[in-house]
Amino acid sequence: MKKRFWVIAGVLLIIIGIQVKNAVFIEYKVEGVSMNPTFQEGNELLINRFAHHFKTIGRFDIVLFKGPEKDIFIKRVIGLPGETLRYEDDQLYIDEKKVKEPYLDDLKSVTAGGDLTGDFTLKEVTGEEKVPENHYFVLGDNRIHSFDSRHFGFVSDQDIVGIVTERIDKK
Repeated sequence: MKKRFWVIAGVLLIIIGIQVKNAVFIEYKVEGVSMNPTFQEGNELLINRFAHHFKTIGRFDIVLFKGPEKDIFIKRVIGLPGETLRYEDDQLYIDEKKVKEPYLDDLKSVTAGGDLTGDFTLKEVTGEEKVPENHYFVLGDNRIHSFDSRHFGFVSDQDIVGIVTERIDKK
């Protein structure tokens, strides 16, 4: 009788664990080249759907969100609420301070001396001086081939589906 109880309890715990995992995490398959070289088309990612409710989204976090026409996008957070932002000579400035983007080093090395990110100010691309409260400015890592905040504006925190926690395919 005791053995049967522990078998049933074990099975129930496994089922509950699977349900909790499925409620918290979703899998996402990368489409397109906008996040190269960080993620390639076809990479499978694990997205935490609740992380942004319990932790502040930080600069350079990679988020999954609903974009224009409710399409799903994956991009890197560059500008946080209340910040000014601009690019000049391929250099990011946040609140007029230089900010390094080390995740772009490999891609910059193959652009043959050309800029990866063209010059712009937040005002030029969004009409706003600062990132609004509860919004983010996002860019794809492959700046030349990315449809991002330069084109569709800010991303509301209400449109964020989750934060990328890891790549789960091992290709």
